Amino acid sequence: MIRKILHVILIFLFGILLKFVSSTTYTCSSNASCGCSINSAILTKIIGGETAASQTWGWAASLRYTSSDSHFCGGSIISDSHILTAAHCTQRLNFPSSVRVYVGSIDLFSGGQVREVSKIYNHPNYSPSNYRNDIAILKLSSPLNLDQAGIDLVCLPNVSTSVLANEEYPSANLNLVAIGWGVQSEGSQVVSSILRQVTVQSIADTSSYCQNVKLIDSSTQFCAGVMPNGGKDTCQGDSGGPLLIFTSNNVWEQVGITSVGYGCAKAYYPGIYTRVAAYQSWIEAIVNRANRVFIISYAIFVPFVLLIL
Repeated sequence: MIRKILHVILIFLFGILLKFVSSTTYTCSSNASCGCSINSAILTKIIGGETAASQTWGWAASLRYTSSDSHFCGGSIISDSHILTAAHCTQRLNFPSSVRVYVGSIDLFSGGQVREVSKIYNHPNYSPSNYRNDIAILKLSSPLNLDQAGIDLVCLPNVSTSVLANEEYPSANLNLVAIGWGVQSEGSQVVSSILRQVTVQSIADTSSYCQNVKLIDSSTQFCAGVMPNGGKDTCQGDSGGPLLIFTSNNVWEQVGITSVGYGCAKAYYPGIYTRVAAYQSWIEAIVNRANRVFIISYAIFVPFVLLIL
């Protein structure tokens, strides 16, 4: 009888272990122009997240104070010259030269490429009181070498205005992946030296959980976490980093920017993320601004030269 009881207990414990240690492998499309790194992403169901594998998230960026070289926020590579991040990370920086960007390595202290910042574009309607429009773009002083192993572009949403007007994007109850070098427990002052990853779920904006965190604007913000128990979340130092979805096209698309939360990984309190799809036009305008300036300058310069000749 005792053996049977022990056998049942062992089976039960094995089931629990399997639940938390089983893994999911995401193999992206090798010919994709964005959202695909060298190595497949493998995410295990381990509470609180886990260390990321090398060359898995090639668009991950670390924002550092130039004066101290200390990491303060995350970001993502959206072009060879632009980094997407959160406005609350950059709005207090007095000069673009106050920040450097590190990319191409999961190790916070070695490897990769380093770039100075020449321009900071904070969203003009960002509100520090409620984190509405919490989005910013950094213009790098020189382009990244995207041919280097471990450096890739993340895909951005391409969602119609009608979908955005009538549906949530991303929709609720989807698995999403957050990455960052943030602290691993609330109140800690020590960021992770290695990039970490965690799987959370998108939450409907009408949910009581979103109401708990006082979501202000569901058209530009959304909630994500593991409710009701918490245990998985982003934290200080992860701000500005990407929240990703693996699409049906087998690429990683950035649907969110880590914005704000009530503590870290608390039960009933999900994190709040900037809804990237709501800013498609704004992002495109910023990224393409340099090209437009060149075209306008060229259009003026050529007729002027012809007049002289």
